[in-house]
Amino acid sequence: MNQNYSLLTQIQSVFLDGHFIIEHTARNRSGRFFNFNGTAGIWRKKAIESAGGWQHDTLTEDLDLSYRAQLNGWKFVYVPDVIAPAELPVQMDAYKLQQHRWAKGSVQTAKKLLPRIVKSDLPLKVKWEACIHLVGNFSYLLMTIPAIFIVPISIMLFNFKMYQFLPIYLLLFFSATVSVFVFYLVCQREIYPDWRRRIKYIPATIAFAIGLSLNNSKAVLEALFNVKTDFKRTPKYRIESKNDGWKNKVYSTDKNFLPFLEMLLGLYFTASIVYALINKVYMSIPFFALFQFGFLYIASLSFLQMHKERKENKKASLLNWIAPQPLSPESGVPPVVETRALSAEK
Repeated sequence: MNQNYSLLTQIQSVFLDGHFIIEHTARNRSGRFFNFNGTAGIWRKKAIESAGGWQHDTLTEDLDLSYRAQLNGWKFVYVPDVIAPAELPVQMDAYKLQQHRWAKGSVQTAKKLLPRIVKSDLPLKVKWEACIHLVGNFSYLLMTIPAIFIVPISIMLFNFKMYQFLPIYLLLFFSATVSVFVFYLVCQREIYPDWRRRIKYIPATIAFAIGLSLNNSKAVLEALFNVKTDFKRTPKYRIESKNDGWKNKVYSTDKNFLPFLEMLLGLYFTASIVYALINKVYMSIPFFALFQFGFLYIASLSFLQMHKERKENKKASLLNWIAPQPLSPESGVPPVVETRALSAEK
C-alpha cells in the first residue's frame, strides 16, 4: 500500500513482485512446494492440526508450518490475482530486522526439515526445489566473499595481463546480474501497465541485495551455530502514502556494528572505482558500482535514521520532563511504543 513512499519501499516492492509473481506461481503450477506467507492466506484447521500445529522453534513459523503441511500430503493453491495490501517498512533498520528474521528462520527451517524432505517419497524434482528454496539464503554468504576479494582479483587480472581469464570474469558478471535483471523485468512487465517506468528500480534492487549480504550472512551464521534470539516484530507506522510520516512514532530498534562495516565496504568500493578510473580498468567499474551503491545506501540510511531516532528520543525525554505523560488507567504507567519480543526457542 505504500510502495511509492521512498526508494527503499520501491526496492522492496520489486523484490516482492518477483517473489510472488514468478517464484510462488512457478512453484505452485509445477507441483513444487511453496510457502504460505503470514500476510494473507486461508487455512483449513485440519491441515494445521495434522501437520503438528504452529511451532515456535524457528523464526519463520509460517514457512515451517507450510512445509510440514505439504510433507503431510496437503496441497496448496496460490491465487496471484487476489491482492492483499500490506505496509512495507519505511525504516532501514526495520527492514534489516525483518530480513534478518526471515533469513535466520529459513535456515532454521532447513536444519529442521531437510532430513525429512530428503527421506520422503516425494518426486526428485520436488525434493530438489524444496532444498534449493530452504537454503537460498546461503547465497548471501557466497556474496560476501566476492565483496571482499573481487577488487584484488580484478587488479591482479589487469596488472599481470591475465587476459585468458577475462571471458570467465565477464561470464560471472553477466550471470550474476543480467539473469537477475531479466527476472525482475519480466515480473514488472507482468504486473504494471507502465512497467517501463519501473525499470530504473531494478539496478538499485540488485545493488541493494548485495548491500544486504552482511546483515543476512550474520543471520545465516547465527542459525547454523544455534545462536538464540527473540522474535522481534517489524516496526510499522501505518504509512499509506507520501503524505504520511513516522515522526514521533519511532520504535527503539536494536543497534549493532553492521552499519559501520557496510560503510567501510562502501568506501572500499569507492576507492576501487577511483583506482579503476586512474588505471583505465573500465570493465571493472560496473561491477564495483553495484557493490558501492548497495553498501553505501544501506549504511547511510541506517546512520541517518539512527540519528533521527536519537533526536526524537531526546525530544520525547525533554517533553516528559517538562510535562509528564498521563498514566494509563489500565496499567497505571505511561503509555509507550515498544518493539515486542517473543521467544523463538523451545
